[in-house]
Amino acid sequence: MIDNVRLFQPSSPPADNDALAVAVDDALAVLGSPAALTVLVNDPYRQTDTQSVLSLLRRRLPDAAIRALVAVGTHRVADADRTGHEAALRQAGRIDPIAWHDCRADSLVDIAAAGIWRGHPWLADSGDLLVIGSVEPHYFAGYTGAHKTATIGVAGFDDITANHAGAMDARCRPCRLDDNPVFDGVAAMLAALESTRSVAAVNLVQSGDRIIAATGGPPLLALRAAIPAALRAFAHRVDRQADALIAHVTGPLALNFYQADKGVKNSEHAVRDGGLIVLDAACPEGMGDRGGPGARRFVELLRQAPTCDQAIALVDRQGYQLGDHKAVRLRRLTDPSHRNVRLVVVSAGLSGDALASLGIGSAASVENALAQAGLDAPDKTIYRVQDAGNLCILPRRDGPDAAEV
Repeated sequence: MIDNVRLFQPSSPPADNDALAVAVDDALAVLGSPAALTVLVNDPYRQTDTQSVLSLLRRRLPDAAIRALVAVGTHRVADADRTGHEAALRQAGRIDPIAWHDCRADSLVDIAAAGIWRGHPWLADSGDLLVIGSVEPHYFAGYTGAHKTATIGVAGFDDITANHAGAMDARCRPCRLDDNPVFDGVAAMLAALESTRSVAAVNLVQSGDRIIAATGGPPLLALRAAIPAALRAFAHRVDRQADALIAHVTGPLALNFYQADKGVKNSEHAVRDGGLIVLDAACPEGMGDRGGPGARRFVELLRQAPTCDQAIALVDRQGYQLGDHKAVRLRRLTDPSHRNVRLVVVSAGLSGDALASLGIGSAASVENALAQAGLDAPDKTIYRVQDAGNLCILPRRDGPDAAEV
């Protein structure tokens, strides 16, 4: 066991039982007392206590006609999960009807003007919109939240793809909004939507099932107000970059390498150039390339492009596809001509040969990976991150909009 390790774990801030009512009231202050309201909500796979918001909203608007649009982006939701989600929404707020966004549907409409973006047809109807989101660090968009629910969650496939292509830019980092091309694109989409109708947001920050903060109002103001709580819950700042970082990923994100890679991207900037990241994840599904097209593209691009410049050139020739940004960012991390950070994976579900085909190292244990890199000496700085798929370790100097934590 290596002794000179600084351990980072998710914090558990106390619940704020009064914040939700204030947030809902702040959102309704933007909208007034609408007789009809469209509510945009997250899909069942994001931990958002939508039901509590809807229940309180119904008490504030007992006679309003409230319908819900589930913002799924490009994701697919199993039939059983759809049925359960709809039942919970209806029970919480007497919601009817409920629609599910389809980013490839022929019925998508122009938002504000042709050429800006296309979205679900309900966005073009008259009436007010209230968006329910949850704020957490996002490794290339800065943060999740209602601003993304109201745009990427209900946009067309081509618009989502165009926005995510910006994630290949090195300025896109977790907990950074300013000078972030992906966030700037989302903000432009949101501005187009807000030019057509009134839009308000309720953002939640949750630790497990507990609401530790809630904010309401115009979507971007509600986002900024939620950031300090999100940082306390999901981020740690460090004064110096580590020689090595150990990222432990568990739960659904540890099912395959494509998903577990989030544990690398969340904290990669906390490691010095030329350092080491050890990803510890079970990955029983292997690389993940038997899943959706994004995962297949990610793995294939890594196989075809050993360097960052080759990966970018390949994307330029073939056109950006979902998943490309993950591969390009990984190559920028590991390429000796860029950051030169060695990535080693400890996983029972991935063979050394499979990882080597992607230019990634393997080891039997975390201790073995550190020893192989010569980073097990007591004078080295090593960070160990539990729940690395959700927790971010960030250099204190990195990001103008990040509060101290």
